[in-house]
Amino acid sequence: MVALDDVSLDVRPGEFVAILGPSGCGKSTLLQIMAGLMPASAGEVKLDGHAVFGPPPKLIYLFQQYAKSLFPWRSVVRNVEFALQSRGVQRAARRGQALEYLKVVGLDGFADRYPWQLSGGMQQRVAIARALAAEPEVLLLDEPFSAVDALTRLELQALVLDLWSRRKLTVVLVTHDVDEAVFMADRIVMLSGRPAKVTKMREVAITRPRDPITTREDPDFLALRHDLMAELLARPGVNEGGPL
Repeated sequence: MVALDDVSLDVRPGEFVAILGPSGCGKSTLLQIMAGLMPASAGEVKLDGHAVFGPPPKLIYLFQQYAKSLFPWRSVVRNVEFALQSRGVQRAARRGQALEYLKVVGLDGFADRYPWQLSGGMQQRVAIARALAAEPEVLLLDEPFSAVDALTRLELQALVLDLWSRRKLTVVLVTHDVDEAVFMADRIVMLSGRPAKVTKMREVAITRPRDPITTREDPDFLALRHDLMAELLARPGVNEGGPL
């Protein structure tokens, strides 16, 4: 089965791009190809002008299933230390640096806990801290907030935006949540159903920094949200009646 059909996308350094589309359309497949985790049957991916054939060292992929991405036998701080170890940081320096990354994500008091002792949102913060410890230039996010409650989701969105702004990261976010895409991104890429094609690209001309409450009340936010929702709901079969 063909998942993607002639998808072409350029991401500028420091840009925050959201890839939006219906569930099952191939968003995660596209992100995994971008990360070098899955080979494409045609075409190519380039990072800084170099072809990607495997996970690049300056790129980190943050999975949706954060619980599976953490090591349950390692404490929170030692999960973060793993990224530092991979970078070649000496053992004596790892804990201190890992604690600093945990402080950045608001978990400095939970260093010696284990992932199973934390809430879902806190586990995702650990995953974010470990991603930052790898010092990436590019961060790929595969629906990273979909498994947490609504309030935690807003908090994590604000955290990622703050880290992106301060660390000058390039971020690509896959989501099926229109509000999330409009709130976070500089540009939104809309995909069709399978086989996925790019149907629309929209710049998000909403003032930064963005606030979880007031930004969502901005007329520009509401107008763009309306247009994107209308696009998604106009897909064949979405509004067709039928037996339940």
